[in-house]
Amino acid sequence: MSSHRAAKLMLLSLLVALLCGCSISQAMRMRDGATVDVDTMIAEVSDTPVLFLGERHDAPAHHRLQLRVLEALHAQGKDLVIGMEMFESVTQPALDAWSSGRVPEDAFRDVYHWSWRHIPWDMYSDIFFFARDNHIPIVALNAPRLVVQAVAQSGFASLSPRERAELPPDVDASVTDQFLNFMRGSSPSHGRSRESFRYIAEAQMLRNMVMARRITGYLSSHPGKVMVVIAGGAHARGVGGVPAELKGNLEYRIVLPPVPPLNEESATLQDTDYLLRERF
Repeated sequence: MSSHRAAKLMLLSLLVALLCGCSISQAMRMRDGATVDVDTMIAEVSDTPVLFLGERHDAPAHHRLQLRVLEALHAQGKDLVIGMEMFESVTQPALDAWSSGRVPEDAFRDVYHWSWRHIPWDMYSDIFFFARDNHIPIVALNAPRLVVQAVAQSGFASLSPRERAELPPDVDASVTDQFLNFMRGSSPSHGRSRESFRYIAEAQMLRNMVMARRITGYLSSHPGKVMVVIAGGAHARGVGGVPAELKGNLEYRIVLPPVPPLNEESATLQDTDYLLRERF
């Protein structure tokens, strides 16, 4: 295939993705396998204090669906807060200023681009504007990136006291054989040594644990809030994700798009409460 033809096909694929931005209208309800429309799904998950909305970060349809859920819950009078994987705690003052309308868009764009540099602003901008216009708090959930990188390279045991001090005190990034098997199923391990793959798994677990602690910590000090968690599908998944690391009896619901290796044949109720159905 010529490079010109390949470029045309790539452009066509991009246009299809953009045109399908509003394509999600149904989901599979995992407890009975029924197909329900999005409005029914929202009504059925609206009574939970934590709602995980998983995504593929570069999928416009997922972000439109997230906004639709936020709008519906807000219309119901829920006292909302948005927890986001995209930010780490050092950005929390900027997030607070944005939600209260005290920071200009250009300045907040800079914070976003520093935090989530590989995904265009427009993917999340409508969610950010909705939060600002309705004074909905945004909570930074992610672990410090330099600490995550250090764990991925050399393991959690290699962290210095200063690096560990940046984490919640009960986070140890310990991984079980079950979690390692989960990671092998969702992340290629070919070419990595056993030790290096364990470090990658520890880094993933570190992020899960930190996000879980941020969620429970915020909600314990803000009773009555409903947190909508926006995170990648692997983190939002019930098996091997953030929900499994939540402490106490905090109730939650999960909505996921099909994310490898999950699809309608392989997903279970332990993974998600609803699996979105996409046209393409």
